[in-house]
Amino acid sequence: MIARVSATTVFCLLAIAGSANAAGKTRTRNVAIVLYDHVELLDFAGPGEVFAAAARAGATGDEPAFRVYTVGRSKSPLISEGFVKIVPEFSIEDAPKPDLVVFPGGGVQSIVGDPALMAWARSAVDSSEIAFSVCNGAFVLGSLGVLDGKTVTTHFGAMSRLRSSFPKVTVQEGRRFVDNGKIVTTAGVSAGIDGALHVVARLLGRAAADETARYMEYRWAPEPYLAQSYASSK
Repeated sequence: MIARVSATTVFCLLAIAGSANAAGKTRTRNVAIVLYDHVELLDFAGPGEVFAAAARAGATGDEPAFRVYTVGRSKSPLISEGFVKIVPEFSIEDAPKPDLVVFPGGGVQSIVGDPALMAWARSAVDSSEIAFSVCNGAFVLGSLGVLDGKTVTTHFGAMSRLRSSFPKVTVQEGRRFVDNGKIVTTAGVSAGIDGALHVVARLLGRAAADETARYMEYRWAPEPYLAQSYASSK
């Protein structure tokens, strides 16, 4: 199921498309994917694959549409799913400023319980164009207070806990993703791919998202009302 967006959001997306077309070229956006011990593998690998592939699909000449990199509390190896060792490219001390910041789900207490990492997350979210969560990565955004007054989603198994933890947030079931403009939340695991493709279509146009999905051999079919909000290309 593809998430519904409000008329206000559609208007904003069309305005964004118009300003991007007026600029005449696509700039390279930094995409920071935040990693930590016990991060869910597909939560970060899915969106990472989307943005990395879309970097080529939406490139302007030799300039890629996205620069994708990982950020950890440090550059020490991390373990995902109990068997995959990952070494973050950057630490919070030297990470480039992100335009998009992705908070995958998993053992998110590793972020929420770390004051230094949360301070970095606060700065990254405040300065970013889009803050994106997958699964219970929404708890990071909720802990920062940026979900208050918004409609969001998360993994079906975390719905009740998200509601009780953040009573000012409206949590909806049955949504692959929910777009609030600056804040995009997705359901669990594979839903991060759908949300990331939506962001690609929103920023780069439907053609770039379609090309990315085709490359990934991923069946992506946004509902007609949603597809109408995407520019054909940027």
